[in-house]
Amino acid sequence: MKSLNRREFLKVAGLAGLGVAAVACQPAKTPEATQPAAEQPTATSEVIQVKEATPTPVQVEKMTYKQAPMLDGMNLPPVEERISQNPLVTVPREKVGRYGGTLRTASWWPEAGNVQLYVSEPPIKWKEDLTGYEPALAESYEWSDDGLTFTMKLRKGVRWSDGEPYTTEDWRFWWEDMAKNDDVKWRTVPGYMHKKNGEPIDLEFPDEQTVVWKSDQPLWIAPYYLAQGFWEFMQPMMKPAHYLKKFHPKYDPSKTYEDLEKVDKWYMNPDFPTVAAYHCVEVSEDGKRYKWGRNPYYWRVDTEGNQLPYIDYIEIEIIEDEEARKLAILSGKYDASFRVGGSPNDIPLFQENADKAGFVMLKGWKNGAGAWPGYMVNQYYVEGAKWYDDDTPEHAAEIRAILRDKRFRKALSWGVDRQRVIDVAWNGIGEPKAATISPQSWHFAGPEGQAVYQKWAKADAEFDVEKANAALDELGMKKGADGFRTLPSGKPFTLVLIVSDWGGSLKVQVDAANEVKDQWEKNLGIKVDVQNLQGQPNLDTITNGGQYMLRGAHISEIDIWTYPDWIFPIVNRYMFPLEGKWWSKGKDSCKADPNIPYDCGVKPEPGSPAEKLQMLYEKGFATKSVEDRHKVVWEAIDVIIEEGPFVIGISGDQQMPVVINKKLRNVLDYGVVGPWAPCTPGNQVPAQWFFEE
Repeated sequence: MKSLNRREFLKVAGLAGLGVAAVACQPAKTPEATQPAAEQPTATSEVIQVKEATPTPVQVEKMTYKQAPMLDGMNLPPVEERISQNPLVTVPREKVGRYGGTLRTASWWPEAGNVQLYVSEPPIKWKEDLTGYEPALAESYEWSDDGLTFTMKLRKGVRWSDGEPYTTEDWRFWWEDMAKNDDVKWRTVPGYMHKKNGEPIDLEFPDEQTVVWKSDQPLWIAPYYLAQGFWEFMQPMMKPAHYLKKFHPKYDPSKTYEDLEKVDKWYMNPDFPTVAAYHCVEVSEDGKRYKWGRNPYYWRVDTEGNQLPYIDYIEIEIIEDEEARKLAILSGKYDASFRVGGSPNDIPLFQENADKAGFVMLKGWKNGAGAWPGYMVNQYYVEGAKWYDDDTPEHAAEIRAILRDKRFRKALSWGVDRQRVIDVAWNGIGEPKAATISPQSWHFAGPEGQAVYQKWAKADAEFDVEKANAALDELGMKKGADGFRTLPSGKPFTLVLIVSDWGGSLKVQVDAANEVKDQWEKNLGIKVDVQNLQGQPNLDTITNGGQYMLRGAHISEIDIWTYPDWIFPIVNRYMFPLEGKWWSKGKDSCKADPNIPYDCGVKPEPGSPAEKLQMLYEKGFATKSVEDRHKVVWEAIDVIIEEGPFVIGISGDQQMPVVINKKLRNVLDYGVVGPWAPCTPGNQVPAQWFFEE
C-alpha cells in the first residue's frame, strides 16, 4: 500500500472537482460516483487547486443491486427498494470488496466517539483528501445569492435501519421538539445556527426532502459544521422521530425527559435506528462491549451494485487505561487503531511487533499538529493567579506590556533550539517549525496556499541567540546580579509556563517545557517557572480569565472557519482570551456585572492585532466564494507573521502509530488523527473496508 505525504497527495493525478460543492450532484437516471484519487503521484501533474464545484460525476451503467449474505432469509424488501431512489455510488479505493467479517477496535469512554467517526454519515462530508466538502446523506445543497438562505435536499428514499422513511419530519422533530425545547437540556441549538440577536435561525420544511435554513446573517460557513464530526450530526441531529416520540412527554405525557435522555444514545441503544452504515445491535451487561451491525437500508453501493458496508459487524471494547489499549494493539487484538492509543514515541515498539501481531503500520497518517507542543503567549495578562506576591493590577500591567511586545515574543522564538527539544521530547520525531494550523489544512491547497504555509512555518523559527538577546536588550530587560533579566522597571521577572496533557501526552509537554526552560534561562537569561497544572480545577479559569503568561498547547485545525479560535480571537480562550470574550459577549453591547472582573472582556485597541484579526473574521464570515475565504485566512496569517508570533511553536506534524489488520483492504493511507474535526477516518467511507479473506 502506497503511503503519501501531504505534498505528494496534492500532486496526485485524477482528483476531480475539489473544494466546496455549491450545488451538489443532482438525481440521475443512473447512479453517479465520484472519481477517486489515483494511487500513485505523477511527476508531471499540477498541484491541485481548491475550486467551488461539485465532484466530477462518473456515470455508472445501470446495475443489478446485491446484498450481503447475512441479510438473506431476513424477510427484507428487495435491495433495490432499500438503498434509496438515488444511491450514492462509492468507487472502491483498491477494488470491489467481499462481504463478511467483524472489525474489532476499542474506545475509552461510553460514547466511543473515536469509533463513531468511522461510521459518521452527515448530509455534507469532507472529501477523502481533506481539500473540501461534498454531499453525502444530502443529495444536493445550495445557497441564495445573498447567503441568507441555505437549501438542502435529502437523498430521496433513504430509510432508517428499521425500514421507516427518513424525511424532514425527523429534522422538524429534532429542531422543534429537542433543540429548541428548553426541557431537553442535553440537546441545544448549535452555536452556528443563531441570528445576530442570538435567537435561533428559521428552519422550514416545504416537503419531505427539503430543509431550508434562513438567517439574517450569511450562512456560507454554517452548513459545513455538519461535516466535522459525530458531535455535529450523528449525536445531536440524527433523530428518528417515529422512535423517539414514544419517549417524548409532548407525545406521551406518561413519559419524562429523563426517559427520553436515557434512550437518546444510538451508539449503545439497540432499539435506536440510524441512517449510517451501522447501528447498535448488542451491548454487554457491564456496558464495556458494543456490537454494531450493518444497516440493511444503507444508501451507498459500490461500482458493481453491491450494497455497502462490506463488513458485517464492528465490535468495540471500552478500556479506559491507555496502556492496556496499547498492549492490546501490540498483541494484534484490534483490526484498526485510529485514535485508540499510542503516540509518536510508541512507533518503534509498534513497528517491532507488527509482523508477529499481524498488523501493518500506516505511514501516511499524521497527527496534523501545526504545533505540538506550542506555547501560547497571553495577549492580555491580568492579575489573579497569584504567580507573584505583589499580584497587583500595576505589576500585571508591566508583565502584560512585555508579553504584548512582539520583540519579546520573537526573542522567545529565536532563543530556542527546536531540534534539541524534539530530540528530548519526541526522540527526534517531528519537524522543527513555527506554530501554524494543520499542514493538511485545505487553506493550504494549491501553489498559493502552500507558499502561505511555508512562509508561516518558517516565520521567526530560526535559532539565533544573538538576535534574541539584542531584542531583549532593546526592550530594557537588563540582567541582574543573578544573571536573569528583570522587567524594564527593574523588578524581578519570572516567566510562568503552565502545562497539562494537552495533545494527549503529559510527559511530552513536561519534558519539552523543561528543555525550553533550560534553553531560555541559558540562552536568554529569562527565568522560567514550569507549572504542571494537569488535573487542577482552576486550569481553564486561569487560561480563559487571562491569568496565564504562557501555556503549552496542541494546535491543529483543517478548516479554520468552523473552528476559528487559533487565528481569529472571537471566543474566550487561547492567545486572546479577554479580547475574544469581548467579541463573543456582544462587543460594546455587553452589560458587565461589577462583581465579576473583566466580565465583558477587553475591547481591542484600535489598530491592534486583535482588532485586525476580528475585522478579518467578519470579512471572511460574509465572503461568498471559498477561494476568497481562503485569501482572508492568508491575510490573517500575514498579520500573525508581522505582529506575532502569538504561539511559540516547537514542532509539528508527527507521524502517528495507526495500525490495521494485514488483511484489511480499501484503507487510504493518508489522514490526520490529531484534530477530530475532519471526521477522519469517516471522511474516507470505511463502509468500503473489507477483509481479504
